[in-house]
Amino acid sequence: MHPPQISTGTWWIIAVIMTAMFLAVCVPLMPTRKHKINIACVPLLGVGFLTAAANLRGHDVNQVLAIYSTVMFALPLGVVGRGKDIKKAAEEQKKAIGGQQPPAPFKLTAQLLAATVVGLVLFGWVNGWFVTG
Repeated sequence: MHPPQISTGTWWIIAVIMTAMFLAVCVPLMPTRKHKINIACVPLLGVGFLTAAANLRGHDVNQVLAIYSTVMFALPLGVVGRGKDIKKAAEEQKKAIGGQQPPAPFKLTAQLLAATVVGLVLFGWVNGWFVTG
């Protein structure tokens, strides 16, 4: 299967849609105002980090937008439907004494891991990692 040929303009549209999806899914799941503000800053920090990394490594705009879009897709996929687990983890973090906190709920961790794998496979396909012959 060959990767899609996506123009830079289309990548920008995809990046905007993925950012909107990220904010629409992740911000409401956060238990406190502080958490909501922190998660709302993730896209801005991601753009800054990827821009710097792209300049250092010489990546083109399409590849940077593909990385950004895949991350903005995978993170919400990893937490959708896990609002109770996120709130539980935040409450346990508040109760933590001496910085020791229990691990995140297993279902949340497993879903985040699966979403990360899906994101990596999607990114690999878009960048032609799986083309044979």
